[in-house]
Amino acid sequence: MKKFIRFISALLSVTILSLMGTVSYYSYTLPDNYRIFSGDSLSLNSIGVTASRIGNDVVAGKSFNFDEEINISLLGIIPIKQARVKELDEMSIIPCGTPFGVKLLTDGVMIINVASIATKDGNVSPAANAGLKAGDVIISIDGVKVKSNQQLRDMVLSSDGRKMKVKYKRQDNDLETVLSPVVSSTDNAWQTGLWVRDSSAGIGTITFCTGEGVFGGLGHPICDVDTGDVLPLGSGEIVGASISGVKQGTSGNPGELCGVFLSNDSLGNVEINTSCGLYGRLKQPLTTHEPILLGLKQEATTGKATIYSTISGEEPKDYEIEIESIDFNQDTRNYVIKITDSELLKKAGGIVQGMSGSPIIQNGKLIGAVTHVFVNDPTKGYGVFAETMFEKSNEVSKSHS
Repeated sequence: MKKFIRFISALLSVTILSLMGTVSYYSYTLPDNYRIFSGDSLSLNSIGVTASRIGNDVVAGKSFNFDEEINISLLGIIPIKQARVKELDEMSIIPCGTPFGVKLLTDGVMIINVASIATKDGNVSPAANAGLKAGDVIISIDGVKVKSNQQLRDMVLSSDGRKMKVKYKRQDNDLETVLSPVVSSTDNAWQTGLWVRDSSAGIGTITFCTGEGVFGGLGHPICDVDTGDVLPLGSGEIVGASISGVKQGTSGNPGELCGVFLSNDSLGNVEINTSCGLYGRLKQPLTTHEPILLGLKQEATTGKATIYSTISGEEPKDYEIEIESIDFNQDTRNYVIKITDSELLKKAGGIVQGMSGSPIIQNGKLIGAVTHVFVNDPTKGYGVFAETMFEKSNEVSKSHS
C-alpha cells in the first residue's frame, strides 16, 4: 500500500511539474495580442489551449466586442495568461513579389561620420566639440531647414566662422547645439568635420498592394549603410526595376540581386519607412497575382509554404520553402524559413539581398514576407508576419481618408 501511495505521489508530482512547464512554455511563446476576422472564433493552433472571454466560458469570437481582454488557459481550467484580441474586417490583398527601385530623400541630413579638420593651430573637430555624432539628423541651422548635403556645405562655407545654431534629432529626442566652423589649412575654407547623407537608392521587393493602391514592401527598414540607423524619410518614390543577374550567396557572404531602374517614371510615392518595411501609395494597383486573403499570425504553422520572388527580369515566380519555427515575441523576426526549392538554390544559393519583401504564402493566404538572410547559411533567413505589415500599411490608408 505504501509503495502504491508513493507511486501515486510521484506520478502527481511529475504531472504537476509537467503542467507547470507547459503553462510556462505557453505563457512565453503565445502572443499578448491577437486579431480575428469578424464572425470568426479564435483558433490558437496549440494543443490543449483555449481562449475565453473574461467572466464566462464563451470562446472568444462567438460573442465578441471589437477590442477586449481574454483568458488563455490550458485544458480550459489552468490559467496561462491574459491577452487582448481585436476584430478585423476580412481583407483580400494582392501578393506581389515584384522588384522595384526606390529613391529616398531624408528628412534633414544624417551624420555618417565626424572628422577632424587640419588648421594652423592643429587638428580640430567642431562637430565633435558641439556634441554631434554619427546617426544624428540635422534638421535646421539658424532656423533654416536643411534639405541636402550641398545646402549644408554652402551654409558652412558662407558662415565666416560665426557660431551656428543647430537643431538636430538623436533617436526620438529633439536637441540643440552650437557649431563653430574653423578654417581648414588644406583648402583655406570654413569646415565643420561633418560627413552627411541626404538620400538613398536601391532595389527591393513589393510584398503586397491593396485594391486602393496602398503597398507594403521590404519587411524591414531602409537604413544608412554606414551608421545602420533607420533613414528619416523626407520624401521618396518607387520606380520599375528589372533583375539582370544574381550574385550567389555563400557562407559568410550574402549574395544579392543585380538590377537596373527601368525608367525615371514614378510608380508611386513612399510615405513611411518603418522597422517592418516601406509603405506608400501606387499610382495604379499591381495585377501580378489574383487577390488572396490576409493570413493572421495564429493561422501560420511550421511546414511547407511558398514565396513569390523575382530573380530574373520583372516577373515573379513561386518557390518552395519550409517554415522551421514561429516566434510571436519578436517585433519583426517572426519566422525562420529555409529555402527548399531546387531552382532557387541552384540560381541564387538561397536568400539574397534584394529578395527582402518576397511574400510568403501558406494555405492560400498571405502570411508574411522574407526579411533577412542568415549570413552563415544563405539557405535560411527570417520573415515577418503579414498581419504586422498590413497594420502598418493602414497608416497610409488613414492619411488619405
